[in-house]
Amino acid sequence: MKAIILLLVLSLLWGSSFLWTKQLLVYFDPTTVVFLRCLFGLVALFPFWLRSKHKIKFRVNLLFLIIVALGAAIPWSIVSISLTELDTGVAGILNATTPMLGLLLSIWVLRDKPTGYQYVGILIGFLAVLSLLLFSGQASNAEFSYVHAMLMLIATSCYALNSILVKKYFPTVTALQLGMWTLGVAAFLNGIISAFQQPLALLHLNTLPVIGSLFVLGCLGSGLGYVLFYHLVISASPIFALLTTFIIPFITIFLGIFILDEPFHLGIGVGLPLIITSLFVMTIKKDREKGKVKIDEETLAG
Repeated sequence: MKAIILLLVLSLLWGSSFLWTKQLLVYFDPTTVVFLRCLFGLVALFPFWLRSKHKIKFRVNLLFLIIVALGAAIPWSIVSISLTELDTGVAGILNATTPMLGLLLSIWVLRDKPTGYQYVGILIGFLAVLSLLLFSGQASNAEFSYVHAMLMLIATSCYALNSILVKKYFPTVTALQLGMWTLGVAAFLNGIISAFQQPLALLHLNTLPVIGSLFVLGCLGSGLGYVLFYHLVISASPIFALLTTFIIPFITIFLGIFILDEPFHLGIGVGLPLIITSLFVMTIKKDREKGKVKIDEETLAG
């Protein structure tokens, strides 16, 4: 029961990230939102890092910095830009394509050989994205842009590529170290840009709505979310923790409709069940020895 509660809390934190980002964009430029989000996340993770007993030493080179930049610095900036012209419900569904894009990239980078189920899952996922783009563009009262939808898909590709390259080149680096470096690099790069684009941004930190949004988005979602996710991986199982992939789109749609007054249109009605079906089918793996069907955890992880 405790694990289920923690899973729902994590899904709510990650699913609501689009909502908090959308609200912060009223006060800040996209790069400033990412900078402050990462800064608050680092504050939350720092005590855990100080107490960590597994500080594995590794070489920080250009490849490592590029890989961790793909985890937050690049995609979070793109997501912030995309949300300026995109409803959060649509963004949440597009974000759920990460496992599908991860599978496609793993075929190219890791030379993985997909199963028949995974091919079918990719096809269903492609139909989900196509229907979402087609019907969302025709929906009335919906905030939608094909360019910004494509940007969202680029961001999810960054997430997928990040997970694949970490697995390939830095498998021994701990999750906490990856989290600190990911947020640190993103804060540094976006902080420099933000200083030129919005030098007086910190003046907005004197309002409760801004501080509250950054606390949930940065400290809880971006910082402690890492710790909570990997706690579920260890205490329950990887496949249980990755159920967030299925839950998050529902949360983004719910929050978008009832808090931001976003419309529920045909694009969401068709795209959501298709993308959930795609995720489920891609995780099916046939056990050749016993002739049974089981869930493939690595596919869902992207």
